[in-house]
Amino acid sequence: MKHTIKIITLLAAVASLVACKPEEVSDVACERDIFYTVSESPAMSALSGHGNTAHLTTEAEWDTMLDRFCDYTQDGVQVMFCSTRPTGQSQTKGLTSSDTPTTITTSSRDELKAWMKEMEKAGRTVNVSYDNGSGTWSGTAYVNLSHQDEQAEPQTYSGTFRFVPTPAVQEPPLGGTVWALEVGDDTLIITVHGMMIWSSGTDAGALIIDGAEAVLEGIEGSYTDLHGETFLTIELYTGE
Repeated sequence: MKHTIKIITLLAAVASLVACKPEEVSDVACERDIFYTVSESPAMSALSGHGNTAHLTTEAEWDTMLDRFCDYTQDGVQVMFCSTRPTGQSQTKGLTSSDTPTTITTSSRDELKAWMKEMEKAGRTVNVSYDNGSGTWSGTAYVNLSHQDEQAEPQTYSGTFRFVPTPAVQEPPLGGTVWALEVGDDTLIITVHGMMIWSSGTDAGALIIDGAEAVLEGIEGSYTDLHGETFLTIELYTGE
């Protein structure tokens, strides 16, 4: 009887260890290209073409990159990224509405990484920052606009930088403003790899360049928001 009790106790201890073992990310092949910027002002980095594109071939590599993003933010910078290559059936480009929460505030790295993975699958642009005072990450995700005509030749546009209300491309509304180029009577919302350059309204750089003249090279696009209103974009030419 004593031997039976000892065996049952040992099995219970082993089961407990297995249950507590962290989930391992399998090295499953799944290619994706991630465009990202790491900066105190990710919008300025994206606009100036200082972003990076990482080609990943497995889920394990993707998990490692997300850990790196978490580390970057803990060093005091912001990370903005999007996927430029569809990775699964849940990948959606263009305008969409979803029940998936598009914001997060958490002190759990694993929770943040799981949220970022879901946002990448949904084809969204993701912004992440870290508050050292509270020890929490904050993330915001929004619709990424697809390239409508990848064969189109980029054109040169001369205009003025403006900051306009974020178009109604998702529910709940994102709020804030996005960077745009005013060209004559048209206002073209600026995108990079489909990413609108979003500002919460507290970006000091936005106040500096609002109204500044600019010459940009890109491809014009047209979209219809959730209210049936049409807006124009300029997808910046990156040479890739």
